[in-house]
Amino acid sequence: MELKTLLRTTPRYLNLLAQNGITTIRDFFNYFPRAYEDRANIKPLNQLIFNDKGITATKGKILKKTVFRRGGRMIYDISFEDELGIQGTISIFNSGYLASKLQEGCRYIIVGKPSFKYGKTIFSHPDIVPSSDSGAFEENYNSGRIFPVYSEMNGIKPGWFAKKIWELRDQIPAVFAEYLPEEFLKTFHLLDVQKTILNIHYPESESLKSQAIHRVFFDRLLRVQLFSLMNRQSYQANKKTSSEAQQRGVLKAMLQRLPFELTMAQKKVIKQIIDDFHSGKPMLRLLQGDVGSGKTIVATLAAYYLKQTEQGQTVFLAPLEVLAQQHYQSIAKLLLPLGLRVELLTGSLTKGQKEKIKSDLQQGKIDVIIGTHALLQEGISFQNLQYVIIDEQHKFGVKQRAFFKKFGAPHILQMSATPIPRSMAIAFFGEFDVSIIDELPKGRLPIQTKIISSTEEKKLKPRILEKIRKNQKLFVVTPLIQESESLDEVQSVLHAYEEIQLLYPELEGKIGLLHGKMKPKEKEEAMQNFKSGKTMILVATTVIEVGVDVPEATVMIIKNAERFGLAQLHQLRGRIGRSDLQSYCFLQTPKKSGDSYERLRAMEQTTDGFKLAELDLQNRGSGEILGTMQSGISDIPIEILSDLKFLEQVQAGASWLLQKYPDLEGLPSLQKFLHEKIGDILA
Repeated sequence: MELKTLLRTTPRYLNLLAQNGITTIRDFFNYFPRAYEDRANIKPLNQLIFNDKGITATKGKILKKTVFRRGGRMIYDISFEDELGIQGTISIFNSGYLASKLQEGCRYIIVGKPSFKYGKTIFSHPDIVPSSDSGAFEENYNSGRIFPVYSEMNGIKPGWFAKKIWELRDQIPAVFAEYLPEEFLKTFHLLDVQKTILNIHYPESESLKSQAIHRVFFDRLLRVQLFSLMNRQSYQANKKTSSEAQQRGVLKAMLQRLPFELTMAQKKVIKQIIDDFHSGKPMLRLLQGDVGSGKTIVATLAAYYLKQTEQGQTVFLAPLEVLAQQHYQSIAKLLLPLGLRVELLTGSLTKGQKEKIKSDLQQGKIDVIIGTHALLQEGISFQNLQYVIIDEQHKFGVKQRAFFKKFGAPHILQMSATPIPRSMAIAFFGEFDVSIIDELPKGRLPIQTKIISSTEEKKLKPRILEKIRKNQKLFVVTPLIQESESLDEVQSVLHAYEEIQLLYPELEGKIGLLHGKMKPKEKEEAMQNFKSGKTMILVATTVIEVGVDVPEATVMIIKNAERFGLAQLHQLRGRIGRSDLQSYCFLQTPKKSGDSYERLRAMEQTTDGFKLAELDLQNRGSGEILGTMQSGISDIPIEILSDLKFLEQVQAGASWLLQKYPDLEGLPSLQKFLHEKIGDILA
């Protein structure tokens, strides 16, 4: 049956629902409550709970109703006698229509958030439900039960959704059929889908409410897990032929030629990668490590190993052209003396240069090609592509995987400098094995971090000028590109740039500006000027958080630091401390008190990115770590995303299903949903 027939509502409401993706009765039932109120516990007048959060109810008889005005508002004073015979006065504010329906001598249940003022119990916008004269309780959708609270939708009130869902709840069995096997539900202790939908809207008990919520979030994450594992199985169905025995001598010779010693963590990860190379199937590995922990050198050594053992070619993808050039310089410096040819393919090359590189790649004359994701659109081909390295800030999705699959499904290493808590890695990176580099290279000093006020920032000037005289450099980071009415205390980068110029007149011409609205060439020029020393202070937005390497940068001031998440502050801080010089990060904030200040103190206390990521997950949600994801994923609460045991259970559930039902054959509804709805979540 059509939604408009079932809802019996206006075309305007139907249009508003459609604008929010609700066009069928199934969509309507999938609009879940944002919260619940316990309206089951009806209290006498002398036991009402007076606070901002408590929803409570009282039941009794109206003795007398009086109306008067105060400050332009209509107030209804109701003399009320509850079930115990206790009398009192209830005032109802701003609800003339509701109060006008109350009849003297009749019985009602009044539900809302009461307060006590002027010797009276006051309800603002309560729900009022007629009750029987006998005092016996009859079933009402909005009282005497756990009551759902929906988000308002473009003027459609929460109460409208509650009433309509209640009226249509008998339709649930016709709309929802179970799509998971009965054995699976029993094994993982899950409610069936019909009971879940009923109890997510109108829970029969607190226990069933919890079980319904559990099933909803289990299902959402199960689908992501299934999608990840099926993609992994599909990609790894391509067998990789490699020499059975690992050639340790190749790696040993390489390590001996390095001008520094690798950390134990780096050595451990190289072993994991080489084990993958010899596993007989393509590697899918996520490499996590703090900024400056040496991920790139590990990835590059693995490329050298494949060249020596399999004559394999490597692609290195960076998110920005300036980073691709930076990687080219460091990788070429390492590999060219060892006889490997490394090339850079970017949009700034001439057509002739591009064609030459593409031809040499196809003939196997280039061992490592470095570029941005635009490289995928260049129509390139390879003689023997064996390995793809994806630098931070890019989620390696379905389209990219399909592109490389046609070259024989090479090994894939996805690098991330954003520390991802283990629970989040399980939830959203199920197709990848995870490696972690949790040590900084020898000789690196921990960055000293301090929270400062604007006044204290100005007092830093002599110290900063002394650093600049020693050829050290300063980042000044600000959160917004332009002034915002809602964040009027936040300085724009342009305002900060002017301030710094006024504060440091002796550095005229030595202060650079960098923000996301500049043209690519302007950004590159600003970055190159800072790297070369033409400018010594760079005032920038968060565009600098992505991988730029300036070893001489030893000081960072982050303005309005309270506006950033801890994960992002940690990323920004990682732009300094990239040499053996002591580095300092100053977090400027207007107030050294409150929740924001307490959160920033974690930055003073630790440089452990994983600890900070866990705190961010608890304080600000998964968006800080993952960026925006589709609805149904981003609205999963933090207590679920932080629950390692729950996520491991979901992971076990996905493996169980694929073991019993390969490719989900025999589960057509689930199969269809994955193809239609989840296809781009990980893309």
